Amino acid sequence: MNITIEHIFCPYCDEVINLYFIIMNTILFSCNEAELRTSMERLKKKTRFDEYYTYGFGAHHLWICQRKPSDKNKVFEHRIMIARF
Repeated sequence: MNITIEHIFCPYCDEVINLYFIIMNTILFSCNEAELRTSMERLKKKTRFDEYYTYGFGAHHLWICQRKPSDKNKVFEHRIMIARF
């Protein structure tokens, strides 16, 4: 997997910082798209991922955006990273 950091993230609490690095490790340790999809679902179930981040898959990539601390229903304007597979 190839990760590109596209924008800085807002480190507004320790949990959001820890999850940031867990996300990066999850992506880097995935060998293919199927494994990445499974790992991201597992990450959502085991952590409070949805409270701080949102993500989606394109044809050949995974994108990740950070949620705003003031309103968890809104995300920052720019995605923070993209992983190409």
